[in-house]
Amino acid sequence: MTGPLWLNLALIAFTAATFASAPALARPTLPFGVRVPARRTGEAVILRARRRYNRGIAAGAVAACAVVLIDEIAPEVVLVGLVATYSLLGGLASRAIAAAKRQEGWYAGARQAVTTDTSLRSDPVRPQWILLAPAVLLTVVTAAIGLAVGTANFSTVLTQILVVVLIPPLTIAISRARPEIDAAQPSASASRYREYLHGVLSLLLVSAGCVTATMLVVSLQLWEVVETTVPTTIVGYLPLLAAFIAWIVFSVRAGDAGHRLTPTGDEPETRYEQRDDDRYWHAAGMVYLNRNDPALLVHRRVGTYWTLNLGHPIAWVVLAAVAVAGVLAGLGIVTLPEKGA
Repeated sequence: MTGPLWLNLALIAFTAATFASAPALARPTLPFGVRVPARRTGEAVILRARRRYNRGIAAGAVAACAVVLIDEIAPEVVLVGLVATYSLLGGLASRAIAAAKRQEGWYAGARQAVTTDTSLRSDPVRPQWILLAPAVLLTVVTAAIGLAVGTANFSTVLTQILVVVLIPPLTIAISRARPEIDAAQPSASASRYREYLHGVLSLLLVSAGCVTATMLVVSLQLWEVVETTVPTTIVGYLPLLAAFIAWIVFSVRAGDAGHRLTPTGDEPETRYEQRDDDRYWHAAGMVYLNRNDPALLVHRRVGTYWTLNLGHPIAWVVLAAVAVAGVLAGLGIVTLPEKGA
């Protein structure tokens, strides 16, 4: 976070906005990661939790800006403290709602059910692989330029290759992850989720092209093919900025798991409530652990992304691989791309 004062303040504002938007984009039946019946979404304890959370977000942002302006504490420390504070606020809100839910028996008498959509297996949402073509092409072009200039530093090309190699399996895994379907509105929620999944997969493939485009410009600067100037650097990072903005716009329009999207056709609500599965979710709906669930990836209760089911053995293999890669990078065995290296 070291940098100009305006950048430090902007990062604080962005962090506050990100945490503040999370409850607004979450599904109404999952306030702060707690599963509640649809008829209970307007409970006073939920409204109070949101008000306290929002006041805490604002107060934390003001305090962080004041500390940065005083310039006695490293901005990085301020940002880490702000994230920790906001996470604590979310955890407290989640605990308050969960406590009220237990004490007042919100699910007493409710008919709980789980719904699935078999058409997502017989007629799945297929990734548009053509969208990955720009990433592959840009990687090839970057490698060809590197060979032409006779450079010995291909770290940026390796990063591009890593993106191109990892994005397809991630796309396939997400497309086959357990769908988020509401037992109260099975057809409507399945329709929304299908549209949402299509948008996520398309954005993921397009983002791969944006990353490789930025790495192409970084490579040209690194190999001194083009001069490293402020305008060149800005142009180089425009693809990443475009991808970032696209994800934000999509997240706001679709909402968590696509619940803001308009379903195809109307459907009356059923007499069922989505099953209360809080016992499998931890850390305010951020961590999922269910040994009886065969799903490896599940959609998190907050945000436009998925998480690993820590009750699945393969999840620990994936985490171990990531940890090994991190250790190797830390020891310098695996060299990460570094501008100006």
